Amino acid sequence: MKQLLELTDLEIRMGFAASCVEAAAKCVGCSYSEMYQRMKRVELINNFIIRHYETIHTESRENITDSVLECLNNWEAYQGITAPKGTNLYLLKQQKKGDFSC
Repeated sequence: MKQLLELTDLEIRMGFAASCVEAAAKCVGCSYSEMYQRMKRVELINNFIIRHYETIHTESRENITDSVLECLNNWEAYQGITAPKGTNLYLLKQQKKGDFSC
């Protein structure tokens, strides 16, 4: 009989965070590494996704992605983060505000 692998709570949360990064990147059309760097810059992974895991992981993937992108854009704006013209982040900032739907 095949033995099943049990994941720790931390591994489950890290997998969830990774899926949030990938879904947000796909939604806005950038690479997952660029999205990870944006989230890392404002500490979104630890201070939003992981911190509020118990609440947000119960929502639909679409709602989670919309919430993560809204939070990311708000935190970047609050911290005054801008991007060089021509980058995906710059192009994102040119989109209509409030339209985070994928």
